[in-house]
Amino acid sequence: PIGTVVVMLLLALAATGLLVILPQWTPPPAVTPSTVPGNGSLPPPPTTTRVLDAPPDDEQITAIARLSAQILLRASLARVVQLQTLQVERWDRAGLHRLQENIAAGEKAYREQRFRAAQDAYRAALIESARVEAALPAVITALLKDGDAALAEGNSAQAAAAFGQVLAIRPAQRDASLGQARAVTLDRVRALIEQAEAYEQMGEEDQARAAYLDAARLDARAVNVSAGLARLDRRARARDFRTALSAGHVALEHGDFNGARGAFKRAAALKPQAAEVQQGQRETERRATAANITTHLERAARAVRSEAWSEAARAYGAALALDAELGAAADGKRNAEQRAQLDTQLSSLATDVLALVDEGQRDLAERALATAKTVDPAGPRLRGQIVALDTALGLAREAVNVTLLSDGQSEVSIDGVGALGRFTQHPLALRPGHYRALAQRDGRADVRIEFTIAAGASAPRITLQSQP
Repeated sequence: PIGTVVVMLLLALAATGLLVILPQWTPPPAVTPSTVPGNGSLPPPPTTTRVLDAPPDDEQITAIARLSAQILLRASLARVVQLQTLQVERWDRAGLHRLQENIAAGEKAYREQRFRAAQDAYRAALIESARVEAALPAVITALLKDGDAALAEGNSAQAAAAFGQVLAIRPAQRDASLGQARAVTLDRVRALIEQAEAYEQMGEEDQARAAYLDAARLDARAVNVSAGLARLDRRARARDFRTALSAGHVALEHGDFNGARGAFKRAAALKPQAAEVQQGQRETERRATAANITTHLERAARAVRSEAWSEAARAYGAALALDAELGAAADGKRNAEQRAQLDTQLSSLATDVLALVDEGQRDLAERALATAKTVDPAGPRLRGQIVALDTALGLAREAVNVTLLSDGQSEVSIDGVGALGRFTQHPLALRPGHYRALAQRDGRADVRIEFTIAAGASAPRITLQSQP
């Protein structure tokens, strides 16, 4: 519409501009013949006539003015039609009246053949029409504001009227269409909101939420709907928070630390910065740590009582990993490690009696035995290990009666014992251990024989002779 006005104005200005740019008519200057003094007169020089544009006569000027007035009239009437299409009677009746008065004045002047006055009147009409239409956005904004205010006040009829007026001007206006739809459902929405609020007051929050959601499906922008749902959500979160917090403390009192952690975590998700949640989480970890330490110390104590020293050392270590300041656990761990080392040593030495024949091993066993006998109190396992090692040392020192057999012709000798000569049977007392014997006979190859005397063996018989 604004572009149409501009085009019409340009056409009118183009027509009326002809009156301005036409040159003014002035009579041509007189041409006087030149006289040459002398014996006679020369014929006059040829006259040069300059052809000038013929000035318009009065009829031409009048015709142009009439045409310009007609163009401006048509433009003014088109603007009236356009504004009437926009329902101008509803939002600027006074502006329309002024526009029509200007057109009427122009028509009167036109009939009186005062074409310039008619042009001025029509131009004034066009200017007024532009002014009226320029105010339309503000009019629409005001109507939308009135409609929104009516919705907020619960006046569906007034809201529908305001939005309907906008739609009469701009049928596709989005905000007016949305407002009109809200106005249609406003009464039903208000009824649902009142119902929901009543349920809230009775504490029936599930029914209240259902009513609010029904209202929201009809009008998602209803302020009371969103506010009501927000209240219900806050109450639900507060209730869930209290429930989770309570569950955390109950689980904590029953020693269910994983349950307490889960409950406090749920509470923290609802109120991350709540001091009671943080306190509950700290208390849970403190008690869980204390319980774990107690569990490890109890396991260590059972291991000590059963003399399972490696297990005791591991249990004490686990407790210290949770609290390095546990002095008793540190002492227990050192003692358990020492006892575990002694336990392994006693068991190993008592098992290999033959190794105790070696002087170095025997000295090691005797020192370990002496250390073991200083432990107080000595448990059943340690006492058994002391007896076993003492017995092993005795067996390692005690000679075994052995019967050596030969062919009576071989010279027999034993490393570490000496030459035994020729015999068919020779009794001998040997300490437990590994021995190497040599049997020699004339005309035959020497034979080396190795044998072992086991500790506590019962009269073993060993054959030592050369090859037949």
